[in-house]
Amino acid sequence: MLDVEGKCCLIHTIGGIIFGYFANNIYTLGLGMFSGVATLIFIFIGSVIFGHISAKILGEESIDQKQWFSCGVLPFFLVAIIVWILKYNGII
Repeated sequence: MLDVEGKCCLIHTIGGIIFGYFANNIYTLGLGMFSGVATLIFIFIGSVIFGHISAKILGEESIDQKQWFSCGVLPFFLVAIIVWILKYNGII
């Protein structure tokens, strides 16, 4: 069975896959030079959303901010950026 950090990382990884896939849609909306910034803001909002989801599932006092950053935010952004790049290049 996974510990709390493993569960938090798994939740954020799934969120990174979802938001990374839809980040390509935000990027290709035709916002010109603001498309990259809009996409990164979209991914940041997704990170916050999945942070709240993991807090509700695991308990708000289960991990502190330092653990949430290392077990949640970093895997979320890594996976989201990789999925976004793969979707943009037509691989997935």
